Amino acid sequence: MVPIVGAIIGYATNWIAVKMLFRPHYEIRVFGFKLPFTPGVIPKGQKRMAKAVGRAVEDQLLTMDVLKAVLLSDDMKDKVRDSVKQWMEKEEASEKTLKDLADGLLSQEKEEEVVRSLKNHVTEVLYFKLVGMNVGNLVAEKVLEAAKEKLAESMLGMMIGGSMLDPIAEMIENRINEYIADFGEEYIAGIVDDETDHILGRTMGQGLELVRQHDVDLPEILVSLYGDVIEKELPKALSLLNLSAIVEDRINAMEVAEVEDLLLSIMKKELGAIVNLGALIGLVLGLVNVAILLI
Repeated sequence: MVPIVGAIIGYATNWIAVKMLFRPHYEIRVFGFKLPFTPGVIPKGQKRMAKAVGRAVEDQLLTMDVLKAVLLSDDMKDKVRDSVKQWMEKEEASEKTLKDLADGLLSQEKEEEVVRSLKNHVTEVLYFKLVGMNVGNLVAEKVLEAAKEKLAESMLGMMIGGSMLDPIAEMIENRINEYIADFGEEYIAGIVDDETDHILGRTMGQGLELVRQHDVDLPEILVSLYGDVIEKELPKALSLLNLSAIVEDRINAMEVAEVEDLLLSIMKKELGAIVNLGALIGLVLGLVNVAILLI
C-alpha cells in the first residue's frame, strides 16, 4: 500500500499545484480577509507576465534582424516576384483602364489631387529643363550657320561678312527665349494634360504591353522597390508599432479564463506530464520506503 499511497499523494499534490497556477481566477475574501494563494499564480501575475512576454516578443522573437532576414530572404522575394507576375497575367486580359485602377485605390477627390500634383510636377520639371537648354541660343546658332553658308555662295554675302548677321542672331535668340519664358509653361502644361489623359485611358493590358515593349522588367523593379522599402521603412514601422506595448496591452485585456485557455493550449501536454511525474516519483519513493523497512 505504501507505493500506491505515495503515487496517489504525488499525483494529487502536483495536480493541485498545476490547478493553483490558474485557480482561483480572482481574489477570495472571507470576513474581509483575503484567503492566501488567491488569486492563482498566473492571474495574480498577469500584468507582470504581459510585460515580460511583450518585451520578449520585441527583444528576442520579432527583432529587427529577424524580421529583415525573413522579409528580405530569397524565398520572400520569389513570392513577391511570383505575385507580380500572376497579377500581370491576370490584368493582361482586363478591359479596365489605368484610371479605373486608380478609382479603385483612391477616392475621387484624392485621385484628382494626385493627378493634378503629378501634372504640375512634370510640367514644372520640363519647363525648367526647357529654359535651361537656352533654346533661343541653339536656334540662333543654327540660323546663323545656315545664313552664313547661304551668303557665302554669293558676292553679296562675301561683301557683307558674318559680323553683320550677329545682331540678327542675337535678336532671334532673345525673342525665342522671351516666348518660351512667357508661354512655354502653358504650352507644356497642355501637352502634359493630353498625354496624362491618354495614358489614364489605356487599358491595363495596353499599359503592360507598353512596359514589355520597352524591355521594362516590372517584377524585378517591384522586388527591388520592395527591398528598398523594407530596408528604409521597417525600423520606422517597428518604432511606430511598438510591438511590446501591443502584446502587453492585448494580454492585459484578456479575461483570466482566456489566459488560462491560451497557456493550456500551449502547455497542456507538459503540465499533464508534470502531474503524472508526481505520481511516478511518489511510487518510487514509496518503493524505496518499503525497501528500507524490509532491510
